[in-house]
Amino acid sequence: MNRILLLLFLCCALGSTARVSAQGADLWIPFADDSEFFRVSFPHAPETETINGLPTNFGALDVRGKSYMASANGAVYAVWALSNSGDRIQHRKDPDSYLDATAELIWEGLLKPARDKLPEDRRMSQGISYTKELTNKSLPGREYTATVGDMTGTIQFYVAESRVYVLIAMGPPGGAWTREPLFATFTLSPSLSALQPPDGTEAGQGSEPANDADLGQILKSSEVSQRARVLEKPEPTYTESARKFQVTGTVVLRAIFSKNGEVTNIHVLRKLPHGLTQRAVDSARRIKFTPALKDGQPVSVWFQLEYNFNLY
Repeated sequence: MNRILLLLFLCCALGSTARVSAQGADLWIPFADDSEFFRVSFPHAPETETINGLPTNFGALDVRGKSYMASANGAVYAVWALSNSGDRIQHRKDPDSYLDATAELIWEGLLKPARDKLPEDRRMSQGISYTKELTNKSLPGREYTATVGDMTGTIQFYVAESRVYVLIAMGPPGGAWTREPLFATFTLSPSLSALQPPDGTEAGQGSEPANDADLGQILKSSEVSQRARVLEKPEPTYTESARKFQVTGTVVLRAIFSKNGEVTNIHVLRKLPHGLTQRAVDSARRIKFTPALKDGQPVSVWFQLEYNFNLY
């Protein structure tokens, strides 16, 4: 039988007995695959298999690769090392969309066969939610929490232009298992280059625009005699992807409320994934306001905007 990772997940989720190891976290053994550019620790030597027969094509992602898995104390530990042969140039300009697509690949591709094989009465016991951006490795990444049947745990992944690394630790809630050694010991070769915006700046950052004839002098709110007054502030809606991944939080923008009554030069100070940042930016552009005044004349001012996203 081809014991790929998904079947192991399924067996555990259905209550089958996983291989148990009495090893504690301090006895985990180092493992490396230099051909895949990573090192990590497992509770024992992992089983390695080539990924075959799974949905692996999502948007500009078209991946192939290997899975490395081990089980201990009822939990499953796995690393997927994937190579993307899809359109990497498209995502080079937009790292966030690359990360969004990777999350879709994991949930709707790599994990979907196991989810579909759950008994009908247990299919409601599955879900995935965005946790945070990861900045502790050399590549951009994210963390999600997930539940599949009776198994719950953490998914972390990191992306480069041609590489995707997925780490999963899942076990029974309240069980005597740990997830930290897998994530803490995972390291990548420095030869892998991170995805960066094409101009080399950090996402969400930008230089402040020079004053021009259309905007005039750009002032702070404290420098005007009458502040800009918002007349209409459309609220952004959720994307379907953001609902699926249960994304919540606040998008923070900095923009110019121009003397001509337009919102321009929008900068992202704090972002959210799965299309919510763009929804916030689109809503900001549609704000109606009366311009700020200084000495009785309309002037352009910097303005900070916050958009809260909550699921009810």
